[in-house]
This record gives sequence, C-alpha cells and structure tokens, in this order.
Amino acid sequence: MRYRPLGRTGLSVSELSYGAARGAIETPDEFAASIATVIDAGINLIDTAEHYDGSEEALGAALVGHDDMLVQTKHLPYADFSPESAYTGTPEGVVAAAEQSLRRLRRDRLDIFLGHGMRTAASYEQFMNDGCCEAMVKLKAQGKVRFIGISELSEADGTHEILKQAVPSGIFDVVMLTVNFLLQTAIDDILPLCRAHGVGTVVMMPLNQASAVSGLVSIDAARECIRRHIDHGNLPDAPPYTDADVLDFLKPYSIPEAALRFVLAQEIDSCCFGARTPGRVRQNLAAVDPPYLDPDRLARLRSLFGGIRWQMR
Repeated sequence: MRYRPLGRTGLSVSELSYGAARGAIETPDEFAASIATVIDAGINLIDTAEHYDGSEEALGAALVGHDDMLVQTKHLPYADFSPESAYTGTPEGVVAAAEQSLRRLRRDRLDIFLGHGMRTAASYEQFMNDGCCEAMVKLKAQGKVRFIGISELSEADGTHEILKQAVPSGIFDVVMLTVNFLLQTAIDDILPLCRAHGVGTVVMMPLNQASAVSGLVSIDAARECIRRHIDHGNLPDAPPYTDADVLDFLKPYSIPEAALRFVLAQEIDSCCFGARTPGRVRQNLAAVDPPYLDPDRLARLRSLFGGIRWQMR
C-alpha cells in the first residue's frame, strides 16, 4: 500500500481507503472479514457515518486492538439523503452525534468528523451560522475530534459550488467529494483549491453510484449510465457515445479497476471504495499500481466525459 499526506493534517493516509457503508447488519461475518482484509492490506483509513446501519458498532468491535487505524465518521444535518431533504441541523445534534459515534466506535476521540451531505447554498449557510459549525470547532478544541470537515452531495451539486465556499474558509481540515470518470468537475477547480489551502481530499463514489444497473461496476452498467446521460442531454446522442465499444479502449482493465485507476491518477489524497466481501476488497487493491492509468487513456476519458456536470444514477 502507498500513502499520501492528508492535506495539512499531518496524517499519512493510504491512497485507497475503505467505505464501510453497507453489510454490517445484512452480512456481519463478511463485513468483519472485509475489515480484516482491509487492515492486512495496509489500508489505514475507514469511512463510516451515524446513519450507516450498524456500521459504527461493527467497526468498534472489529477495530479493537487497532488504535492506529483512522476512522472518519459523519453527522447528517438533514432529514434524509434525498437532494431536496429539509435541513434539520442543530448545535445540540452535532454534539450528540459525536458523543454517540464515540461510544459506538469505542474510541476516545474521532479522527475525522464531517458534516454529511451538504447540498444547497442556503443549508450550508445555515450550518455555518446557526451554531453547528461552531459546535464542530468546539469538539475539536476539546480534543474529542482531531479534524473536522464536510462531505458534499454531488447529485445536488455536481459542480461543487458549496466546496468552493467551504475550502477557502480555513475552518475545515478535510472534505469528502465525488470524483469519477463520469463526473470530473472537481479535477480542474476543487482539487487545486484544496491543495492551495491545505485541505485534505477523500474521494467518494469512484465507481459513480455503484449500482449494479448503472454504476461503473461492469461494462453493461457503465454503458447504461452513459445512455442515461444521453437521455438527459448531458452527452450527445451520437457516436462514439452510442457505440457499443465506447469503453473498449480501457481494456485489459475491468471497468471498476479502470475507474479506480482514473481517480488515483488525480491529485487526491485518498480514494474511498466500498466492497461487501474480502474478495472484492482484494480485487480493488489491484488498482494500486502507479502510474495507475496511462496518459492516452486518461486523455480519452477526459475528452469523452469531462463535460458532464451532473451525477447520474
């Protein structure tokens, strides 16, 4: 495993990190086995959240004796995950969420604590001014949290307008943002902005929405996602987008491996992937092989899909 600095935090993080959003309740044995595989592989950053069913509790059990593992967790100041969801954040809710996450994770402090899924300018402004952000800063000052930040909701903000405000604020140490070869908007503006301000970058959704139907998980699913972009006017209804072989230039890599390699080739700090089984974890580890993706394939992906401005399920 290779490691990269996480912005100005002083932390060194594995370039692949693990997203523990699913499986803790449905398949607990495989979840625990996947965490063990992650640790054995040298991955040292795991992402979770208060609303990932059973994830924090399962991680708390799986990471006993592994105090060197870094855990990033998140508090959702909205009613749910939908783009139009009502903002429900309160300072008391932020503090309670951190305290509950500490208990569930069996930790004395949280390594990284994020406001989860910021999605509109209005709700971001509320978060910054209603005491919620101040509560996060206080948690950090008290030593309960080492570093604070926010994650975005790219389905609602595909051009990262909120991060354009948040990163230069000087408040946030880390941001979690979407980068994949079907949503490249962060590459030219947000990633350079983060580097300029020393803000750590943890990339989510490297396989887009990792749906079996339209995620970057197989050639058929990737072609279906391209078709949906065409239907919504995000891509031309013409060759090469309508060609069955539009992605054949990525061979011999599989679509998931090529997608991970695309992200790792960017100037990011860590790329967070999800995997429900140890076997899938090991398959994803194959992407850790610089230079990740050659210049011709990178340029082709940029040329084909660099104009997309919205995430598509």
